[in-house]
Amino acid sequence: MNDKRIIMIEGAMNMETEHLIASLENSQEHMLGNWCFVSGQYQGTSLVVAVTSIGMSNAAAATALGIEHFHPTAIISQGTAGGHDPALKAYDMVLGRESFDASAYRTGREDEADWRHMELAGSYAYNPTEGTFIPQAVYFPGDKDLLEAAHAASEAYTHGQIVDGCIASCNTWNRQKERIQYLHNTFHSSCEDMEVASAAFISHQYGIPFLGIRIISNTEFNNEEFQPETAHVCQQFVLDVITKLSL
Repeated sequence: MNDKRIIMIEGAMNMETEHLIASLENSQEHMLGNWCFVSGQYQGTSLVVAVTSIGMSNAAAATALGIEHFHPTAIISQGTAGGHDPALKAYDMVLGRESFDASAYRTGREDEADWRHMELAGSYAYNPTEGTFIPQAVYFPGDKDLLEAAHAASEAYTHGQIVDGCIASCNTWNRQKERIQYLHNTFHSSCEDMEVASAAFISHQYGIPFLGIRIISNTEFNNEEFQPETAHVCQQFVLDVITKLSL
């Protein structure tokens, strides 16, 4: 790829990446370990679509491999998510103003468990200069230029509302309304997925602009089941974001 601007777009499942891949010109598949990447062009922009597989560890590994191999100038993690904000419904879109690892927390010493008694702990990264592990930010911010492009693409979106929000990531599938409401009220989460925060963490380590984009596929507050067709809508929106980029 000769274009100096290379955008890596991540999705966990085939249903979250197949429309992106089908939209590429001059596509070429690359296998790095067990992870599949497809490079190509979309309206003159060089893209790499990373099929990360589901979960925090897979997303982190695929992000690091993709960075080392393709040297992207920006990364977008996109796909489906469950709603945390009661005001959101299926097909609403969350632009990740920030994201956090909802499974990285600490508690005090207590005889009886209460999941409300938690403090977000964030992640740790190795500092080779200091020779030690240092804590990172609890919340990883989305890149302002990528957010600006997403705002520009939002004007043509007709499937629902689009909000700047906070994406909570962890290896869980939580359907407990009380817990969902607690995470929203306490940590300001708009939705829950399994990849964004870990991909944001790796991108942060490399200093690469990053944005998480998640479409609400279901929400317990509306008694909605998972709606797979939302994945296609999200991919098309991300392609629209690409056309608005000025990186």
